[in-house]
Amino acid sequence: MTVDFCYNLILYASNKAKQNGYVSPDDFNNIINIAQLGFLDYLLGEFQTYQGGRPVPKVQFGMNESVRQRLIPFINAPVSLTVDNTGFAAYPADYQQMDAMYQPDMNRVRYVQQHKLFSYLNSQIDPISNNPIYLIENSGFRFYPNITYNGVAFSSAKLSYVRTPATIIWAYIPDPTTSIPVYNAGASTDPEWFDVDMMDIIVRALALVGVNLQLPQVEQYSQIIKNQGQ
Repeated sequence: MTVDFCYNLILYASNKAKQNGYVSPDDFNNIINIAQLGFLDYLLGEFQTYQGGRPVPKVQFGMNESVRQRLIPFINAPVSLTVDNTGFAAYPADYQQMDAMYQPDMNRVRYVQQHKLFSYLNSQIDPISNNPIYLIENSGFRFYPNITYNGVAFSSAKLSYVRTPATIIWAYIPDPTTSIPVYNAGASTDPEWFDVDMMDIIVRALALVGVNLQLPQVEQYSQIIKNQGQ
């Protein structure tokens, strides 16, 4: 789905719901990106959906194949992390959430919470020298063993993660006569989401401008635009 189609669909829905409602290109660029981050948060497992006594959200990354499939555009092949002498490796610039951590030979590296670190470091039946571990910190990962802790090098790891979606941009050039924004495809950035997910994002974007429509109605408007042209 192109960004131009998304913008025209939001314009059409806004006009229908608000009678001559209008969303400027700059407003569209803001709300569509807020909406896509909100939808990403939903798929990753937003905290406000947790139920009392059962700390599991209704939808969560890794819950099933369907949720994972929706996030596939943002899961690249594992990338290499350089680990320093203290066992630290910074997050990639576009990091959003962990998927899996591997050693260079693709054997696993286990995740450990900070309050359990002592037990893992001193385990006699499952030593970290054979089964490395990592912690999540505010700016990156901390691996054990490492040079600083016990003189054993852990120089690199491979990380699979969910990255930040590219910023969606409907670029334009003002018409020299009317000053009406004219779509500039070359400077625009299309969504990376699958079409079915973009419909959910558009519903969220419309809600941000006060147009509360259900998904089937937005899908109906989408079909009208396809049939009649933009």
